[in-house]
Amino acid sequence: MKGKILGFSEADGTGAISAEDGSRYRFARADWRGERPPATGTVVDFEGADGQAKEIYPVGGAVLAALGNINVDLGDISGSPQADKVKSLLTGSLATPLAVVVLIACFLPAITSPFDSLSLFGLGDSRTGMGALSRAAAMSGRGGGLGMLETLLVLRFGAPLAALWLIWAAWSGKALRTATLVAGVAAIVAGLLPIMLRSAAIDAVPDFMARQMSDSVGIGIGVWLLLLAGAALIAAGFGIIRNPLAKG
Repeated sequence: MKGKILGFSEADGTGAISAEDGSRYRFARADWRGERPPATGTVVDFEGADGQAKEIYPVGGAVLAALGNINVDLGDISGSPQADKVKSLLTGSLATPLAVVVLIACFLPAITSPFDSLSLFGLGDSRTGMGALSRAAAMSGRGGGLGMLETLLVLRFGAPLAALWLIWAAWSGKALRTATLVAGVAAIVAGLLPIMLRSAAIDAVPDFMARQMSDSVGIGIGVWLLLLAGAALIAAGFGIIRNPLAKG
């Protein structure tokens, strides 16, 4: 039959097993057939008679016992105030879930090409190429917006910073409307920067190269997520939309 070790005393070499039917059996160290000493919580297979367990073999041994302890620990964690607070942040409003989406979007591709893709944070790696392209464009009287975009790229950091501020405000129990609206605007601005950068770069090259660049350089999923999350944050800030998981 199957059961679980309730406890084992190394001092006197005896222990107790609770069987699947709820009955209890005593056992001695000599009846144990495992390679390691009996451990509390270990699932075992044994022969029982007259309240005594014989021929006791561990089923999964210490691994199952450890999993049992983990289940207890996870149960404690899931019922903790911190876990309840996290759950309420994710289901009470759209602010925190959308802020998390913004943070994720910052690491996803913003500009793609056959040779490479750049995330929102990685756009800084393009500044060297932008500078050379801007100088060449200035000499030919094209693409004057590239120089300004080099400066405006710093605004891309506003999206993750505003998202972190919103998450902090939600965790601290602060009023969320202002933080939600700021995070929404920051996400939209950050999403527009790669689009503006691509457009300015295409305008800066000669016409015979512009079509090829337009076909090969695209806007990544990170940009669309930023724009969608930004619009949703603004709508949530004005109370137009709400979390479908919210109670009441």
